[in-house]
Amino acid sequence: MKKILTLCVALLIAVTTISAKEYKHSLGMVAGLGIGAQYKVMVTDNFTIFEEFGYLGGCLADQTGALPANGAVNNLVLAYQANAAEGQGIKLDWYVGGQLKIGYLQGGAGIIGLGAVGGIEANMTNAPIAFSFDFRPGYGCVLADTGVGGVGAGHAFDFSFNLGVRYTF
Repeated sequence: MKKILTLCVALLIAVTTISAKEYKHSLGMVAGLGIGAQYKVMVTDNFTIFEEFGYLGGCLADQTGALPANGAVNNLVLAYQANAAEGQGIKLDWYVGGQLKIGYLQGGAGIIGLGAVGGIEANMTNAPIAFSFDFRPGYGCVLADTGVGGVGAGHAFDFSFNLGVRYTF
């Protein structure tokens, strides 16, 4: 009887203890100013790298007005990530870092930029899925051929709110 009671107590503790499923890699989609594929790797317990490639849509505002910003973009995000809360089958993390943006815009223009990243991630502990929401203010230089044999540069501030959904493994 004592063994059965001990086994029942141990089973009850195991079932009621919520433990977050840690992951090393995740792959999914991100949408904000554009939409694209996102791969994330946890390099250490608190250091993560996002690699994103996708379509950039919309306009960037600069000193001369709106610059069309339709094209392909590649973002590399380096961030520090830490646990914020845990419970009810969800592990909530916050992250903060920086990004490097390189892209090719419509009309043959290129873009290169830097930005900050800050957001939250909800990792489902009972399913291999994670959701993220972040804010990304940034600054970019738009490089375009002036048609006179030179390259002209415009610069612009941009920002976006992004929502990501990823499969974790």
